[in-house]
Amino acid sequence: MSTPAAIELDSVTVGYDRRTVCRNVSLQIAEGSFTVFIGPNGCGKSTLLRTIARVLRPQAGRVTVLGRDVRGYGRRQYARTVGLLPQGIEAPAGMTVTDLVVRGRHPHRSALSRWTPQDEQAVTEALTVTGTAEFGDRVLAELSGGQRQRAWLAMLLAQDTPVLLLDEPTTYLDIAHQYEVLDLLADLHARGRTVVAVLHDLNQAARFATDLVVLHDGSVTDTGHPSTVLTPNLVADVFGLRCRIVPDPVTGTPAVFPEPTRPHPSLGPR
Repeated sequence: MSTPAAIELDSVTVGYDRRTVCRNVSLQIAEGSFTVFIGPNGCGKSTLLRTIARVLRPQAGRVTVLGRDVRGYGRRQYARTVGLLPQGIEAPAGMTVTDLVVRGRHPHRSALSRWTPQDEQAVTEALTVTGTAEFGDRVLAELSGGQRQRAWLAMLLAQDTPVLLLDEPTTYLDIAHQYEVLDLLADLHARGRTVVAVLHDLNQAARFATDLVVLHDGSVTDTGHPSTVLTPNLVADVFGLRCRIVPDPVTGTPAVFPEPTRPHPSLGPR
């Protein structure tokens, strides 16, 4: 029996103002998957993610989440179903980590409702899982980039949604913090979340994703497990990069090595 779709796009066309970015995209994202969108800059990765999040409205087509047209959800109800971590997000000046994470509970509470044990448990668990409890009282602006990103992930986790959308969550982080964030996303996926992320690094995408969605010029070029999707021909066609692909010595997942465009000093004379 096939895994049911958590997210389905049916003939979706979407863009900004009068500029169409993605045209006639049909796609299914399996429930419980860790799906990564890859593709060159400007191909529509973030546009599709924002469409699923209801930040953008399709010009044509339909988006369904957990079997329901997204237009049928109320605003608060959708925020309890889908959590989004966009690019370049900033918190108000002076906000602490705990204050930020508490904001993740807003979709579950009305303006007049009291703070409940369930709210407290969700915040405590989010701080614990993300390793941010130790600096919960610190102001976000005082933290390193990796610590801030973990704080935003804690807020997303406190929101307690079955679907998580993340737009380039490792951007501007050093290599150690990139893998720290990706390991955390892998843990959240293992706990049952459907995770959809936009990543630029093909080796990171191949290592962590259960499924890849390859986008090029606003269309889906290929989908599937990294071991079947990532081929030298695909990387050349989509990214314009000649490469070799070998098993990662640590994980066995595909690892992409670009072919040199000129003689490399380490190779010596030929």
